[in-house]
Amino acid sequence: MVGVGDVFTFLYSLPLALAGLGWLIATSDLIHIRQNLPLLIFILSLIILFNQVSYFILIEIRTDRYAKTTGSLATMIHWSGIFLLGHIAIWLSVIWLWFDFVKKWRLSSSKSSRWSLLRNLSVDHATNTFAMLVALTLYKDYGGQFPIPGLSITTVIPALSLLVIHYIFVNLIWLPYFLYHVRIQMLLTKSRQIQPILKFILLSFGLPYLSHPFAILAAGLYQQSDVLIFLFFLTGLLLVAILARQLSYAGENNRQQSRQLEKLEQLGRAIINAPADLLELPHIFSLHIPNMFPSGNISLWLSPENVIYHHPPDAPEVSEAAWEWLIQQPHTQSYRTKDNLPWSNNDLFHHAIVIAPILEIESNRPIGGVYLELRALVQDWDQRSLINLYPAVQSLAAQIASALHRIETLVNTLAFQNLTQELTLAGQIQASFLPNQFPVIDGWQIAVTLLPARETSGDYFDVIQLPEGKLGLLIADVADKGVGPALYMALSRTLIRTYAEEYEAEPEVVFFATNKRLFRDTRANLFVTAFYGILDPLNGTLTYCNAGHNPPFILSPAKEGVIKSLGRTGLAMGIEEENTWLQATIHIDPGDVLLLYTDGIPDAQNNVGDFFDDEALIQAAQEHIGQPAHEIQAAILEAVQIFVGDAPQFDDITLMVLVRDV
Repeated sequence: MVGVGDVFTFLYSLPLALAGLGWLIATSDLIHIRQNLPLLIFILSLIILFNQVSYFILIEIRTDRYAKTTGSLATMIHWSGIFLLGHIAIWLSVIWLWFDFVKKWRLSSSKSSRWSLLRNLSVDHATNTFAMLVALTLYKDYGGQFPIPGLSITTVIPALSLLVIHYIFVNLIWLPYFLYHVRIQMLLTKSRQIQPILKFILLSFGLPYLSHPFAILAAGLYQQSDVLIFLFFLTGLLLVAILARQLSYAGENNRQQSRQLEKLEQLGRAIINAPADLLELPHIFSLHIPNMFPSGNISLWLSPENVIYHHPPDAPEVSEAAWEWLIQQPHTQSYRTKDNLPWSNNDLFHHAIVIAPILEIESNRPIGGVYLELRALVQDWDQRSLINLYPAVQSLAAQIASALHRIETLVNTLAFQNLTQELTLAGQIQASFLPNQFPVIDGWQIAVTLLPARETSGDYFDVIQLPEGKLGLLIADVADKGVGPALYMALSRTLIRTYAEEYEAEPEVVFFATNKRLFRDTRANLFVTAFYGILDPLNGTLTYCNAGHNPPFILSPAKEGVIKSLGRTGLAMGIEEENTWLQATIHIDPGDVLLLYTDGIPDAQNNVGDFFDDEALIQAAQEHIGQPAHEIQAAILEAVQIFVGDAPQFDDITLMVLVRDV
């Protein structure tokens, strides 16, 4: 709709512009121009100079939408030339209009911006030729003279009338454009609030004309006073123009910074309040980022394939070369329109660009970037104005990094919680494999405990009832810890129990068959140490095989503290497929204590790195000989705990205590 207004304005003002140009050509006297050429050149130089220190105004005409206009004291200089030279000075504005048009046309890259330039050229031609010539004709009819004879009341009043008449005609030419845009704003905002657009119109077309009466003063000084007085007056005007320009820059910088701080604060709150979900970020960004910067294109990405936000959607995407370059840069950088881009070998035109890396919170390495392509505003993007954007761009990158870290932390936390729950469940299932009650055998006591170092355990034990009242005693330890060894344990336990019931009096065959099946059914590269003994409670014999396990001990108080070690009778299972084991038999006398344990007891360490060892295990048991099995077991575990102190449990602990009553 804005573009339609530009085309419409160009079409209705073009006839007036052509008529004014023709009128100017027809009434211009070349001899008069040649005679006053030095003064014309001097005034043109002043017009160019004052245009270099123009001020600008930005007005928010609706939410996050701005209208812009420029102004300068060059129009006042032009009017002073008219009051001195008459209508031939109009050629100065024509020359400047075409010079400025050609310069901006070359820098313009979009159809809409070029139609805006054509609109301004046509309307400005109409106001600076046709409207001005009409006003000058009326001025002459009213008795006005060129050059202005002086600063008397009889000369100033007609000159002021000339300015008023011209201002009226200028507003009449612009009036259709004004009315059209007021209607546009009402449609876009769905409101009858037209104060912002009226404020913009009054400032853009009223403010410059406030300086025009001083053109009468400048021309009068030139006519009546010394040239030095005239130059002194112009110097004061130049200082005023420079001050106005600096105020424009300061005001715009403050506006931008206020807007950036406001948007960054809103974005921060939105990120904190939003669920930690990567899918929510684009929506949050779309609410707060588009108008945070005066940008024509903004992209936030973690890789060329992972763009988390791009605005506007139809803007060109950031090249992969730019991403590959940025991911190596730890600092924010910027490039003016005339600077070569380090990731591009061509010299094509580009807008001013600010690029900032998104740094990973913990490692501080680049994981993505913020790409900001700035639209051309009234003022040029110089190095200073680009650097002024750095704090806001870096804050945006930091907020994005914080949001990504928050999401990653939550995902990892949830994954850890799920894993913990699964491991807890696995531990519960694993514990269900262990016997929770033991057969009651006259003359014998048995106590068993298993303390896993983690949620799951590589240790296991079993008490297997066999025919003829015999009892299978099993304790085993799978190498390593974690879920894998726990699964290996479950399989080993099932196989040993199965073959123990099949080969009820042959522990060496039980191990042989189990080992064969482990090689056939698994490729885990794990091994299991185990002790399996078949107890005959009636005569007290224990027939056993020890597959690389810690040797159990038999403590015999009746034999003056004799300690028997039930050493290894073969390798651990899972090492060699064709491995075999020997069996051995030992007698357990009344009062004897059998200790079956895993290496979690002798290998328990304290804070200084000392081991509990076998001797401490035997000593703790000997100190409680004659007591029930469960008290001996509790005493050993208490001794281990006292020795370890605050040191963490490194390995699973399994302890089985078998006591033959006296």
